[in-house]
Amino acid sequence: MNFANSIVIAAILTSILTSRSSCHKSCSRNAGLMKSIQYQLKLVEDNDGKCDCPSTPSFGKVGFLVYNSKELKNIGGGSIVVYDTVTTNIGGGYDKSTGIFTAPAEGLYYFDWTVLTNSGKSFYTQLNLNNTVVAKNHAGASGMSTPMPSSQSVVLQMKKNDKVSIRIYSGGLFMYGNRWSTFSGFKI
Repeated sequence: MNFANSIVIAAILTSILTSRSSCHKSCSRNAGLMKSIQYQLKLVEDNDGKCDCPSTPSFGKVGFLVYNSKELKNIGGGSIVVYDTVTTNIGGGYDKSTGIFTAPAEGLYYFDWTVLTNSGKSFYTQLNLNNTVVAKNHAGASGMSTPMPSSQSVVLQMKKNDKVSIRIYSGGLFMYGNRWSTFSGFKI
């Protein structure tokens, strides 16, 4: 329905609700409804018929699941692990070019990440919230003859635009790709 149609409907409702002098009680009950309709139409008029809602509502769903398409080797300490393949990105918070999740809305979030490293290798990571270390993940298979998985999870209260990333804190020697090592999160 466009703005012109809204005005016509409001005029018709106004005429109906106010012209019936024989039912005073009905008109007084409808006065509140009429005021509400007039207020809503004023909002539409003030915004030239455009919605002023945020593009990502704070009550909307937010969640992502990412992984690497190939293995990572010899990544330096402090580097962000950039997961290049996105399976799910509801709310658009994960940026696969930077490896950073940016909270599209304030709220309580759950994150987890799993690393699978090769035998004799390691891939030590940490989850950072706005460049502050929150938790670490120790995937170390030194002296082992089989690959070693390691997982970690956290729950964080986040503000809109807070940033979360997985970084190497040391030993970024080898991490399996192809869905073996993942990073995910969602708003609770």
